[in-house]
Amino acid sequence: MEQEKKLQIFLIKKFIIVMLVVGIVETGALWVVNHNIVPYVLKSFFPGYDRPELINMATLLILLFTVIAATIVGIFEIIIPEPVRTPISWLSRFLQKSSGDTIVGSGGEEVLNNLNRLQQTELFLILVGVVLMLALPYALGVLYYTRVTMKEFRKIAASRVAARKEYERRRNLMLSDIAHDLRTPITTVAGYSKALSDGMVSEDKKQEYLDSIMAKSVRMNDLIQLLFDYVKLDSEGFELNRQTLDICELVRECGAMLYPDIEDAGMGFDADIPEVHMKINADKVQLSRVITNLITNAIKHNDKGDAIGIFVVAEDDRILVMVADTGKRIPEDKALHLFEPFTMGDESRNSRGGSGLGLSIAKKIVEMHGYKIKLVQQPDIARYKKVDKYEKMFMITIPIR
Repeated sequence: MEQEKKLQIFLIKKFIIVMLVVGIVETGALWVVNHNIVPYVLKSFFPGYDRPELINMATLLILLFTVIAATIVGIFEIIIPEPVRTPISWLSRFLQKSSGDTIVGSGGEEVLNNLNRLQQTELFLILVGVVLMLALPYALGVLYYTRVTMKEFRKIAASRVAARKEYERRRNLMLSDIAHDLRTPITTVAGYSKALSDGMVSEDKKQEYLDSIMAKSVRMNDLIQLLFDYVKLDSEGFELNRQTLDICELVRECGAMLYPDIEDAGMGFDADIPEVHMKINADKVQLSRVITNLITNAIKHNDKGDAIGIFVVAEDDRILVMVADTGKRIPEDKALHLFEPFTMGDESRNSRGGSGLGLSIAKKIVEMHGYKIKLVQQPDIARYKKVDKYEKMFMITIPIR
């Protein structure tokens, strides 16, 4: 949609520029015609006649048409048999009168008839040249506009091909990462299960093995569920179940639900959510998943002793939902691709328990609502007074319609 909008703006802008240039050139060409060519034609072919009014493109086109038509009818008048020559002669005289009147006004027919064949031919060639001169800016304008339009279309086509290739590359990478993330727990579950089945585990170790099998099974289930959700959001026919809700109450519920997890992780917690109603139209379940995911990520990817903050700020034309923390900043190279699936790296996924899909799903849900989400880190975060003491934050921007 954004690409189509840019294309529309580009085409409109080019069209306006072309029309302005053509208009300026056309004005100059008409000035030359009226101040040089018309006086020459009147002096050479119609002495004694004066034409005070200016000639425009429409006048010249009418004149050229009538001259050409008169020439063609004149040829037919010569070769047509006598019985049908009378109407042809009448049409020839009418066209000659029209041609003469167009040039010098009333009485032009008589003057035009007094011209010999050579003068008529010369006049005809001059008129054709004038019309071509005046039509040339339009022809060049159309040619230029066509060229830049086709160039832009080819550029868009090439970018779409490149985007498609990049999509295929990322899809293959995602499938490879999924296989990697599933293979490790599957290997563990298979190995521990065989050890238990073969009686190779002592009684005091059995519970430890069973707990590990359970944890790996939950991990695989969570990953498969995340992948299912990621695909479902892209599937045809999926729609948000929008309803009017209070964003302050929704954020408050998400924070309260995860507060015990924050405490268990040994992290500080701060919340500044206004005690007012801020009504928005959104899918409560899906938007709750986004906010919960951001808080959960802050718990997983920061250390004991760090602090997490949740804030809702109302501005003139938007509402900001911020989930901030005092943990380490995300390196710039990773921050650029943070919302793409599986961009966290294997080490992070294995050590922190992340999948790399959560933020991708969050971004999809936010954009389906027509909102925006972005990562803001120090020193840029200092512009936001509520969170200036934090190192980084994820901010959801909800426009107020």
